[in-house]
Amino acid sequence: MTQFTINRDKFGAFLSSFGKDLGDIALVVSKDSIQAAVAKSTHYIYRKIDCDTTTSGNLYISDIPKVKSFLTTSKIPELNFTQEGKTGTLHIRCGNTSLQLPTTSYIESQTKVGLMAKTIEQSRESMWRTWFNKPLTHHAQVSAESLKPATGFKKVLGDKFACKTEFDVDGEQFIIRGGKSETGKMFVKAPLTHVEATGIPVRSAFDKWLPELINNLPTGDFELHTGDETVIILEQPSTDFLMVVIDQVYEED
Repeated sequence: MTQFTINRDKFGAFLSSFGKDLGDIALVVSKDSIQAAVAKSTHYIYRKIDCDTTTSGNLYISDIPKVKSFLTTSKIPELNFTQEGKTGTLHIRCGNTSLQLPTTSYIESQTKVGLMAKTIEQSRESMWRTWFNKPLTHHAQVSAESLKPATGFKKVLGDKFACKTEFDVDGEQFIIRGGKSETGKMFVKAPLTHVEATGIPVRSAFDKWLPELINNLPTGDFELHTGDETVIILEQPSTDFLMVVIDQVYEED
């Protein structure tokens, strides 16, 4: 049986940090923390959070929307989670209110985690110099606060827009652009520090989900790793946060 206690608001923010469309998740509960990773065709996110653990093990949530809704029904600060086995009923207690949820053996958000974790380990062993067979030539430090204005792209540009990024070495800035010339463009220019890069700018292409992922970043500074027409890696060693955003085919416009 896996069992832990955690602050209600803290756990709600933890779940939300993996993206608003996440339906399920697997939690690895250790002595004093919870670890979780999700992987999709667009991205990978890994997070860690402190908790009070009674019994270590894995815990599976098959219906995150219901869990989030349950968290809003009480103002009691502490949550208690209990589950026995991967398909055992999930029990969540908050004060005198409790929720029981069935759990399935299939957790969709975990289907790509193994492959992504292996690739990440290989990239980390190379000191973030490669991703698969592509070089990661540009590295720097950037703050989440300087990237997050990109979350306003949807409000200005509408629902249909693509994003492109550029690591500007000379200007020491990371540029995120949304939209096209025919319909309008919006730019966010995030200042960079501790720049290590070749002398040429590198560019990558993404869809409208890039700003949504940026919105999930915790506050503070991140180590940024990227290259030409490849992934963006954002790592925050102080919190063990890691995000890999998968690029698309780059086309000039």
